[in-house]
Amino acid sequence: MAGKPKLHYANGRGKMESIRWLLAAAGVEFEEEFIEKKEDLEKLRNDGQLLFQQVPMVEMDGMKMVQTRAILSYIAAKHNLYGKDLKERALIDMYVEGTTDLMGMIMTLPFQPPENKEKQTSLIFERATTRYFPVYEKVLKDHGQDFLVGGKFSWADVHLLEAILMVEEMKPDVLSAFPLLQDVKARVSNISTIKKFLEPATQVRGSLCLRRTSTCSGLAAGKQTLRNMAGKPKLYYFNGRGRMESIRWLLAAAGVEFEEQLIETKEYLEKLKHGGDLLFQQVPMVEMDGMKMVQSRAILNYIAAKYNLSGKDVKQRAWIDMYCEGAMDLNELIMMLPFKPADSKEKEFANIIEKATTRYFPVFEKVLKDHGQNYLVGNQLSRADIQLLETILMAEELKADILSKFPLLKAFKERISNIPTVKKFLQPGSPRKAPIDEKAIEKGRKIFA
Repeated sequence: MAGKPKLHYANGRGKMESIRWLLAAAGVEFEEEFIEKKEDLEKLRNDGQLLFQQVPMVEMDGMKMVQTRAILSYIAAKHNLYGKDLKERALIDMYVEGTTDLMGMIMTLPFQPPENKEKQTSLIFERATTRYFPVYEKVLKDHGQDFLVGGKFSWADVHLLEAILMVEEMKPDVLSAFPLLQDVKARVSNISTIKKFLEPATQVRGSLCLRRTSTCSGLAAGKQTLRNMAGKPKLYYFNGRGRMESIRWLLAAAGVEFEEQLIETKEYLEKLKHGGDLLFQQVPMVEMDGMKMVQSRAILNYIAAKYNLSGKDVKQRAWIDMYCEGAMDLNELIMMLPFKPADSKEKEFANIIEKATTRYFPVFEKVLKDHGQNYLVGNQLSRADIQLLETILMAEELKADILSKFPLLKAFKERISNIPTVKKFLQPGSPRKAPIDEKAIEKGRKIFA
């Protein structure tokens, strides 16, 4: 019994369910500490148990882990469910992010206004049967193997089965046009650990979906060199920040030159979709090392691992993932601000500043204070440092003195900004994009609407 992971969440699916699935698939027994009232959540926060004041939280291997993707990546890596090399891991990440997108739509359905539910249900079925399931059916057909990646059971297979069963709860015959997915469903469901998890009275949750809300040897500085000009990565996106900007930042920090193929018309985006270049019919897409990579997090994970920016072991990578996910949560709030209705922008602006100064920046300030080192993890430059600097600069565009109460973050900003590759990226004329404005929003709507 000793040493079992302990899961802290509500007694429902939500963001914890995929963690339960993956632990169960790996044959790992776990305990659950249910959050049944607001006081339980406040106690975890006040005791300093929740890094960004959010659940799910998993106590495991001496860590109190938060951020769902970071937890899942750690479990997959620890239990050999993450491929045999970087390219297999990249494919697993892409496939997992695709099913995560689909499951996110399903999880939020019960919280839609009644008048929107029918439309949202139709959209879920349309996306499942025209965007997501056809990809996995084709993958299985093309390589003719039993599992999605490398002929071996992985996190991607577990995540796909979870997604299939969630859609089937809404439409039992949703796989009628996908015979290979029917086979993979039967095959993976009969793996002994998963079969046990699917039996009645196990830890699999009922159909209630709980969404997370705001309540609930590296590259040493000065030693980076530009990579070979041949075979430069090619980035496909519109001429703006969006979900590509963190990818630009990370490539630049690693000293990797890249090209950009800007998407300037709806017709060009449709050409990419119909040409089979976009795995889930979405950008950003990066051509790199013989792959056409989609899903921002999958791309970032691959770049970080390839260029020694993801820590020296699975625990360091877990911390890097947690810090990145926290910074990305704040990034997302800032990115969406220009798209808010005019009458809600002031309120959302105040929310961003409040979250930055009470939830996110205090965590990073404390991390730097506690270990007294120059970087967030392992005293070497990592993806977490680059992601945090990007977030700081975005927040400063909203409020120039936002770091006034965070002296260690001020020093951190100065230090990371002066790493030669980062300093070059911050110069005028670099590939770094300007903040989005109304003109760019209107152009983007014409392309992506």
